[in-house]
Amino acid sequence: MIKKIIKIIKKKILESKSYSIFILKNNFDFLIKKIFEEFNEIVISLKKYILYKNCYNRYFLIKEICDLLYHIILFIIYNNFSYIEIEKEFFRRTKISGKKEKKNR
Repeated sequence: MIKKIIKIIKKKILESKSYSIFILKNNFDFLIKKIFEEFNEIVISLKKYILYKNCYNRYFLIKEICDLLYHIILFIIYNNFSYIEIEKEFFRRTKISGKKEKKNR
């Protein structure tokens, strides 16, 4: 899934006036700010969803999750991480418990 999303975003980057290219051209501070902003919006949407549990709030929570994932993927592209590196780390973590993995950091 990560590979497919990265491919889609990299394809969009080819458009000269895209939002993605705006961020990837020396706007690292803006990208970090957007990641924190999107995370904050997830927290707000999650609280509303927990409180009201309706499809309207669920929809906005999903939108905010997508926004955060998009910006994290831009972060991955900006830093030239490969999806293979990320997948390897996910697979490595499936072999040990979360507590043990955290302790080993």
